[in-house]
Amino acid sequence: MQVRCPVCGALLVPAHLPSPFNSAMVALSALILIFWIAYEPFMTVSAAGVKATMSLADTAVVLWHGFKILLGFFMCFAVIFPNYVLVVICLVGFFNFKPGLATARAYAFCHRFAMVDVFVLAVAVSLVKLMQLAEVSFHVGFVLMLAFSCLFIWCWMSFRPSRIWNLYKAQQELSAHPGELASVQGIAVCPHCGCQHRPSESGGTCPRCGAASSMRHAMWGQRTMALLIAAAVMFLPANLYPIMVTTYIGSPTGSNIVDGVVSLWGMGSWFVALVVVSASLFIPVFKIISLCYLLVKVTAVGVWRPRALSTLFRIVELIGKWSMIDVFVVIIMSATVRMGNLLTIDPGFAIVAFCLVVMVTMFATSSFDERLIWDIHRRGKGAASNGGLPNGARQC
Repeated sequence: MQVRCPVCGALLVPAHLPSPFNSAMVALSALILIFWIAYEPFMTVSAAGVKATMSLADTAVVLWHGFKILLGFFMCFAVIFPNYVLVVICLVGFFNFKPGLATARAYAFCHRFAMVDVFVLAVAVSLVKLMQLAEVSFHVGFVLMLAFSCLFIWCWMSFRPSRIWNLYKAQQELSAHPGELASVQGIAVCPHCGCQHRPSESGGTCPRCGAASSMRHAMWGQRTMALLIAAAVMFLPANLYPIMVTTYIGSPTGSNIVDGVVSLWGMGSWFVALVVVSASLFIPVFKIISLCYLLVKVTAVGVWRPRALSTLFRIVELIGKWSMIDVFVVIIMSATVRMGNLLTIDPGFAIVAFCLVVMVTMFATSSFDERLIWDIHRRGKGAASNGGLPNGARQC
């Protein structure tokens, strides 16, 4: 039976959850595919009789020789984090593995930052860009990557970190009065593992993961604003400097994000141009402005339409990782277009700044607590000056 919060509408318990064994079967299939994909070619790019073929292994080798920072981003977000999630699911489903504290923490982190779906969309965008430079032919690796992405997304949705935390240590039952704020009843939610507990009884620490626990965190506003300022500062070089440099017959030409969008629009790829401009320009700006707006509403102006503000925050939370499309596009283009002295594509300085913008805005989103909206709506602005509220999980 599906359970939702009667106040904010948040999904608390999904209607159906597949068994650990079924999830492990899908995860094992995905792991088999990723090992097969590693050496299968994705595509071949041909121009003036020169050919270049891309596979995951080739991408790692190219990035290792000149772009180690991008190699780290690529390996973590598209390979290591997703595979860790799949391996843990297999261990739980096939061997009744009981995760420890370190395993549960690592699973929650990897689950959040695994970006296989973003990588696959970046491959599709790269194909459109490559077609204006050379002839592109597809191989079995591209089809297998699409299949792997579907399997992983199913595992990602069906095996949330809360299931791993409950396997590590089951949630204790607490008596509470329905219709009354949990904070009024002295019940807190750990921002790391989601454990519901009473800080007064647990000595100020979470009884499940041992993290410091309190009803509300006093530094939430400063931390969120500091991260937003850092993101805004890095956003300028990310858009002004070249995001990639194309060298054709020894003549280098730098292009930033706007140049890429204009080029796609000019060649008739309007949909792809809209995807790129949305992910690279609209989403980061939207996240920064939205979080600033929420901060102002919660700390200074007051809350009159809490459900609308809560929906806005969840949208910001949902779209956070999709700005990484441009980072993966540059990685794919740099690894694929290697045609000696005829044509090469190299990452520009802006790609590192842009990746940091995406990461910092994601951390800023996690530092803001949605419960602030509802607390201040019910209690008035006086509650905001009484210590702030915690980062992390929602408490309905």
